[in-house]
Amino acid sequence: RRHDGRVRITGLTISSPEPAATQDAWRRLGPVDREVEVVEGTGGLTAVTLGVDDVAATERLLQRRGLVGDASGFDLGGLTWRLAPFVEGEGIPSSTDLVLDHVVVRTGDAERAAADLGARVGLDLRLDRRLTEHGFRGLFFRCGDAVVEVAAPIEPTGEPDSFGGLAWRSADIEATRERLVAGGVEVSEVRTGRKPGTRVATVRDRALGTPTLLIEQS
Repeated sequence: RRHDGRVRITGLTISSPEPAATQDAWRRLGPVDREVEVVEGTGGLTAVTLGVDDVAATERLLQRRGLVGDASGFDLGGLTWRLAPFVEGEGIPSSTDLVLDHVVVRTGDAERAAADLGARVGLDLRLDRRLTEHGFRGLFFRCGDAVVEVAAPIEPTGEPDSFGGLAWRSADIEATRERLVAGGVEVSEVRTGRKPGTRVATVRDRALGTPTLLIEQS
C-alpha cells in the first residue's frame, strides 16, 4: 500500500451468526492484503476501517465537519466507518494473492453520500457517472490504493446506505480461480468485466458474509 499522506482502507469487519465458518471461508479465500475481522452478528460487511496518520486529529476534524461519532465508529448514512493508525506494511501477510480493489456502497442519496465521503472524510472523487437511461449514478472515490464505489439511483429515495460487497484484484485471475476451486470454493467462470480492460469472476461462498468479486486489470 502506498503511504501518500491520505486516508486508506486498512480493515474490514464482517459479522456472522457463525463466526468460525466465516473465518474459515476467509482463510480459504486468502491471503488478502487487508485485515478482516469477523465478529458475531446478523451477517454482512458491517464496518470499514480507515487508516490515517493521526487518529486523534482526524477524529476532531471529522467531528468539526459534522460527522457523528468518534474513532471507534463514525456514522455515514447509517454505515460505520472507523479510524485506526496507519503503519506502512503492518498487518499485511508476507505473501498476498489478492489486493483490495474496491468497496461497494449502495445509497438512496448520492449527494449526501458525496458530501460525507468527499467533503467530510476527504476522499477524492475521481468519477461521477450518470446512466440516465438506467436511472443509475455511480460515484468513484479514491481511498489510498483502493476505491469506494457508490451506487445510487439518480432520483434520491432516502434509503440508508448499505455495503454492497468487495472486489479483490488478482494479477492472474485464472490461477486464483484454480487455487480456490481446488480448495473447494465455488467460483464462476471468468468473464469480461463492465470496466474496459477487466476480467472478473464471482466467488459463490455465502460464508464470506458479503458479495465477493475477483477482478483482473489488463
